[in-house]
Formats: sequence, structure tokens, C-alpha cells
Amino acid sequence: PRVFALETLEVTADPVGQASLHRNPAFVTVLDRSDFDGRAVSVSDVLASATGVQVKRLGGLGAFSTVSIRGASAEQVEIYLDGIPLHSTLGGGVNLGNLPLAQVAQVEVYRGAAAGGNGMGGTVHIRTLRGKGGVRWGGSGSWGAFDTRGLNAMVAREHGAHEFLVLADYTASDSDFLFLDDNGTEYNPDDDALANRQNSDFVAASLLGKWAYRSRGGWRVKGQENLYWKHLGIPGISNNQSRQARLNTFRSLTEFTVEAPELWEALFFRQRIFWTHQSEAFQDPQGEIGIGRQDNVYRTRSLGFDSRLQSVWPGGHVISVEGEVRRDTFLPRERIRNQANFFESSRWTLEGRTALDWTAPGDWGVVSTSANISFRRDRVAEENPYLLSPLVPVTTTSGRLVTLRAGLRLDLTPWAWFKANVGKSHRAPTFYELFGDRGGVVGNTSLEAEKGVVWDAGIRLEGETGSLEAAIFEHRYSQLIQFVQISQGVSRSSNIGKARVRGMEWTAQGRVFDWLSLSGNYTFQRALDRSRFLHRQGKQLPNRPAHEAQANGALQLGDAAVFYEYTFEDGNFLDRANLRPIPARHIHNTGIRWTGFAHFRFTVEAKNLLNNQVADLWGYPLPGRSYFLTVQKPF
Repeated sequence: PRVFALETLEVTADPVGQASLHRNPAFVTVLDRSDFDGRAVSVSDVLASATGVQVKRLGGLGAFSTVSIRGASAEQVEIYLDGIPLHSTLGGGVNLGNLPLAQVAQVEVYRGAAAGGNGMGGTVHIRTLRGKGGVRWGGSGSWGAFDTRGLNAMVAREHGAHEFLVLADYTASDSDFLFLDDNGTEYNPDDDALANRQNSDFVAASLLGKWAYRSRGGWRVKGQENLYWKHLGIPGISNNQSRQARLNTFRSLTEFTVEAPELWEALFFRQRIFWTHQSEAFQDPQGEIGIGRQDNVYRTRSLGFDSRLQSVWPGGHVISVEGEVRRDTFLPRERIRNQANFFESSRWTLEGRTALDWTAPGDWGVVSTSANISFRRDRVAEENPYLLSPLVPVTTTSGRLVTLRAGLRLDLTPWAWFKANVGKSHRAPTFYELFGDRGGVVGNTSLEAEKGVVWDAGIRLEGETGSLEAAIFEHRYSQLIQFVQISQGVSRSSNIGKARVRGMEWTAQGRVFDWLSLSGNYTFQRALDRSRFLHRQGKQLPNRPAHEAQANGALQLGDAAVFYEYTFEDGNFLDRANLRPIPARHIHNTGIRWTGFAHFRFTVEAKNLLNNQVADLWGYPLPGRSYFLTVQKPF
């Protein structure tokens, strides 16, 4: 026998499912790993690049950050990790700073009345990596400004009918960037001085393990365990910086799934059970952040089971039926005082959903409809000190919520589609809103769920070298839950709010030449407060800029690529009364990537070239100019 060395053959294709997602009636942005692989970025950075998305951050890498889609609040956006809900029944929105990017294979951002979930303003699905057959391995190491360092490694192997994947990730940063300290006198610039951010460091680590088995009959059994640890400093507001306040987080996500791709000739089946556990320990031994010394531990747990049946009929019609039962618990503990600030609470949820995707005769389009009904029962398990007050008549509440959606995709030509969606959705009150705490917040078990009626319509053009999408949208929210001061130092949650968001979106991407690719998006929105408060009516909702734009370009020069990113965010406000403005920001990022020996990839990045330092929340500045180096062996 003789051996002949052939030239390397590379096969490139879109990630599985990406093209079909765009053909859904819903408006969706798909962010593939190739868009951010080997970069010194976070999940917050990736989501902020999506059309219609605003991210609010309280500092640099690893700091608390939340997402808003089309003017919705963070609690009105649902976020799932491999189909497991991350939004907590306690409330507060999902912290994007606790999601390691090294695990992410793809992010799907559904805007408006999309079929991706029950989020009033939108839904985000984060998919983690999977094995690709054979034996594969990869990893990366990075270092940059503020002593930011990261290291991750992953390996996947296919052994017969079994697939295995293990991924470990470590990230840390001192995050001691310079910021302008106004010395507590905002309107007196004479005493302003540059200072280093203190107690803003963090250390985080994660471990992901996956296993899958496929039988000869096509049945698939899979399981995963996802562990995450984080030790974070809390720096305090502006010049009043803390020294010792810390927040320690541990999260565990466990999933076991059984799938039958073809139970009968056209019936598909999936059963899944999942368990999540998150523990947060807040330590403020000197009372630098809150009122008095605190050492609290908050545990949230969720156990759920869901089942799905899907049938494909002749002509391409698809009917699916899903059911889910879930129990969420919140267990607080106070290490210094006899009682914790919050109450031990639990929620049972039973959901049922049916959907029909009807393919029109002649393949001129698709009509998609769905109905979701959920029953919940909330209970506070402790004695409520406000029980004798008429403000909190009961400690157990229940409710029924219905979500309806309909979407249309009309094929105008093989490369032009018209899309339209309408939906009515909801958000159930959180434990904090229902039961309050033992301090300055009185709960309200008579709260109704927030309601939203949303619609959007637009057109998508898609060709071999690029795509163009344009859409208009309107979101109307009612029964918004807000905290109202009822006496000195005491507030109570009430259904008094209304909001309306109108806007338009443009998205374009394409390859101009073989060596040049361009992409960008623009969002205009008018997010107005329609609550009963006269001083808020007609005001712009905070952190919802009217104009937002992004442009990206990549120039391929042999084994090297130069990339550039520009982000514009119009001026907006920190508060609902529109008294504290945020100036407009222009952010420029650039870098160069070179693929060298053994397919190792080297990336040098420069972020925020103009050193534009602003804040998404008063007293919490964002980092300025920074530089990073990453060495990667692609997976």
C-alpha cells in the first residue's frame, strides 16, 4: 500500500437550525459561536450586539447586568439555558454576568410575540456546546487590562453510540479601572479626580459535563450537569466605595432527557426532568452597602418535568402539545440576626401549551398559532409580621394565566418573505412583590399579573451573499407592578403602571467580496411611561435610548483578519422622572486575528478606543479603554 497526501478540504455551512429559525414567522436574531469565538467578550457583550436589545451593566466584566428587548424590563424577558428557565421566582431579572461564554454554542434572541417562550418583551435561548463526533479538543487562554485573565479547556469524544463532552472554564479580573470620582458633588467639577475602582474584583469557574446515547432505533437519551462558582466584590456607589462587601454564588443545573425522533411514522416524543439550585451569600460585615451589618444566604431551587408530543401531517402541517409541572422554592437564612429579611416561599406551576404550524397550499407561506395556559399557587411558609394588617390579608395566592400568539410568513418570492406576529402575554408577580420583606417593603397578594399586547410586521430578504430585514413593532403593557411609598420608609407593590413602546428595526449583513464582510443594525424606539403618576406620564422609560446602531466589518488578509466594531447609543435617562440624563455614547472596538501553526489562533483586541466612560446606573461607572490578548485552539 502507498499513502498519498491530499490537500486539506474545508466544508463550511450554517449551524444546524439557523436557516430554519429565520424562516419562522417570528423575528429572531441568531448569534453563532463563530461570531465571538476566541474573543475577550462576555454574554452581555454578545447580547448587546443583537437588534433591539439593550443591556444594562453595573460595572466591568463579571458585574451584574440585565437585558431589555424592545423596551421591556429585565423581568419581562425570559432566558433559558438549554431549555431550562433561569428567571427566578424571587424576581430581579437574570444576571448575565453569571453566564460563562465559554460554554455557549449559539444564542437565539426572539423579539416580540415570538414562539420561543412566554416572555412579554422577548425570549433568549442560550445553547451550550455539543460533541461533534470522533475525538475533539480545544481551549483558550487570555489576558488583558485590569489583570483580566481567562482559561478554558474542552474535550469531546464519540465512543460507539455514546457521546461525551467536558468543559472547564476559569475567569478572573481585578477590575480596578480608573473612573472620574466627583467626590459626591456632582455639580462641582473643581474637586473631581481620577480614582481606581475598589473591591470590584471577581473569580469565577464553571464545569460542564454532557453525555448522550443514541440507540439503533433512533431513541436518544442524554444528560448534563452544569456547575458554576463565583466570588465577587461589590464596589459601592460612586465615591462611596466599599472595601469588604462580597457576593458568593453557586449554581447547579441538572437535566435528563429521553427523545424518540419517530415514535410512530410521524409522531415525535420528548420527556425531560430538570433540577436547578442556586445559592447566593451576601456578606457586608461593616454595613457599607446596605443598612447595618449583613450576612445572608439566599437559596432558590426549581424541580420540573416537561413532556412534548409533535406530529407532522401530510402537507407539512405540524401539531405539538406540551405540558410542564414545576415547583420553585426560595429559602433565605440570616447568619447574624434571628430572622432573614425575606420569607421562605414556594410556587407550584402547571402549564399546558398547544401549537399548530399550518403550511399553506402551494408553499406560499406558513401560519403559526399557539395557546399557553398556566396555573400557579404561591405560598409564604413563615409567619408574616404584616398578617394583622389589611395590607396583606392572606399568605397564599393562586392564579391562571393565558398566553395567545399568532404569526404569519408570506413567501413573496423565493428570496423575500413578509412576516407578521401578534400576541397577548403576561408576567406573574414575583415572591418579593407578593410577600415583601421584613423591612421596608410590604407585600401585596392581591396583585394581578402584568399584561402585554404586542405586534410586529416586516420583511426579510435573503440571498446567497447576505440578508436584509426591516420591521415595525408596538408593545403595550398594562397592570405594571411598581412599588409605592405608603408611609415613611415603607413601600408596597401595586398594579398602577402602563407603558407603550413603538419603533422600527433594520438589520443587514453580507459578504461584499470574498475578503470583506459587513453587518449592522439600527433600532428606533419610543418607550413611554403611561402610569398614573402625573410626573411620569409621557416620560421616556429609563435606559431605553431612542436611537441605537451598530456596524461591524471584517477584512480577511490571508491567514489574518482585521475586524472593527462601532456602537452608538443615543442619550437617555437613569430615572423615570427624566431628571438624570445619560449622554450619548460612541464605542469603537478593533482587533486583529491570525491563525498560525497547528491551527492555533491569536487575537489582539482594543476596546473603547476613545475611552468613553459612562454609566448605566448612577454611581456605577463602566470601564474605559482596554486591551486583550487571546490564544486559542478552536474546538
